[in-house]
Amino acid sequence: MSKRDVADFAIELAQELSRRSPPDAAGRSAMGLARAIDDICNRAAAFQREEKLGLYGKAKFGTEFKFRLKESGYAPEFIDELTTKLLISMSGK
Repeated sequence: MSKRDVADFAIELAQELSRRSPPDAAGRSAMGLARAIDDICNRAAAFQREEKLGLYGKAKFGTEFKFRLKESGYAPEFIDELTTKLLISMSGK
């Protein structure tokens, strides 16, 4: 698994979240956001089981994911909490 593949997957998940639950409050319902977060966490966990990313791979993933969410306009607190949740789901804890 290359660094580019890890980054591409992180970008894909960030784009999926933006598409399903945009950062502007008008387009986001709590239920829709929760469903989108669960789905991307499940996809990230499956990706981790398949690719078995090490510490640096997870760091690359997390950094790229955070950067893309920031670009999309999400609040910094939301980005930090979601990235932490995603990385925890990838670690299987």
